[in-house]
Amino acid sequence: MTTSQENFVRAEIVGGTGVLTLTREKALNALSRSMYHQIAGALQDWAKDPAITQVVMQSTLPKALCAGGDIKEVREAALDGRSDEVADTFGTEYAMDNLIAEYPKPYVAMMNGIVMGGGMGISVHGSHRIVSDTTQMAMPETAIGFFTDIGASYFLPRVSRETADGARETSLEFGRYLGLSGARFNGADAIALGLADTYISSSDAEAFVKLTVSDGVDTAVARFGQKPPASEIIAKWDEVRESYGGDSLEAIVERAGSDLDGMSPTALVRVFELLNAGAQDDDVRSCLERELSMATAAAQSEEFLEGVRALMVDKDKNPQWSPATVAEVDSEEIRRVVERKIELPF
Repeated sequence: MTTSQENFVRAEIVGGTGVLTLTREKALNALSRSMYHQIAGALQDWAKDPAITQVVMQSTLPKALCAGGDIKEVREAALDGRSDEVADTFGTEYAMDNLIAEYPKPYVAMMNGIVMGGGMGISVHGSHRIVSDTTQMAMPETAIGFFTDIGASYFLPRVSRETADGARETSLEFGRYLGLSGARFNGADAIALGLADTYISSSDAEAFVKLTVSDGVDTAVARFGQKPPASEIIAKWDEVRESYGGDSLEAIVERAGSDLDGMSPTALVRVFELLNAGAQDDDVRSCLERELSMATAAAQSEEFLEGVRALMVDKDKNPQWSPATVAEVDSEEIRRVVERKIELPF
């Protein structure tokens, strides 16, 4: 076994498996700029190494794989005028997400506990997405004046449910619901929505990884995979599609009621426009490049600085959004940002 550990990412080679373990327990594994670089570097090296046959992403913390990106770090860089660091943070993160989506070997994500925001970036794009009875997922960025990023403009418009004949029915409207409201959902929901592949008992997580390393992920899935409980969120499918349908975000906000209370109006417009564009784009990299354009602008905006202040810094939970309504947001300017892609760094 070879091991390297620095700044909360442990990269190990165990037999023919590359194992990435997040160890930033006090921050629920919030991903920092240095962590993005470390994860991406290991994945790039292992992709080229013929001795590595698969990769596992896991956490030392049973209650969380990853709660998201380190948004306070981004806010501080933006406040200090370090725009190059902001651009590098998101550029590296999104390139890392694309690397996972295009990975040439099995990528096994152990999605125990909290898997939110950037945590979905390092898991949902993988080839083998393992959830359990403790999994709690969400894309809650509209509450902090940002937007659903990490490739969500690709996978949210493609959430789906199984139909009576066994086919899959996708729904941009349901993706809008998840992205605009930040609604939480569990492991069974993730399976039902096509955002995860295998359901296991959380008590089997350690044994699952051990068997994956020794005998391969397919063997572990066959041994520990089980039928998930019924999904509660899927029961809202028709209701959600009706509420979040149409071409008018203002009408959606009216129909959604309390779902969108307190969310940044600017962030809602960003998400709405990005999901509409992503629904027409079947390339993950292209969607991430569109998101990178939005991130470099949004992360240095007053909306983001105010949202993080209210929820993460001062914690008064009383952000003062300006503009105060969706109708007042300059949607044309946001569309121009959406159309202006920025190439990923790798």
